[in-house]
Amino acid sequence: MNKENQKPSGTTIDDLAVMIKNGFDNTASKKDVEEIHANLTELGGKVDKIDERLIVVEKKLDRALYTELTHLEARVTRLEQKTGIKSSS
Repeated sequence: MNKENQKPSGTTIDDLAVMIKNGFDNTASKKDVEEIHANLTELGGKVDKIDERLIVVEKKLDRALYTELTHLEARVTRLEQKTGIKSSS
């Protein structure tokens, strides 16, 4: 078979150029990366604020639970004294 009559097989240089161009067209630009970085930085600040608020809530909840437990212990002690039940502790 004559080489002049052969149909080229596989990918041509033009096909390869188009694939490379498409690859670069879909690649993030420096501006895209900077925007993502700015968004992540902003998100990090919001997460820090949420974390601080959760710490405050945890402290308040701990205090409330401790106060409630202390009051319940005092009430149980009074009930045990009035009924003559011996404390298990």
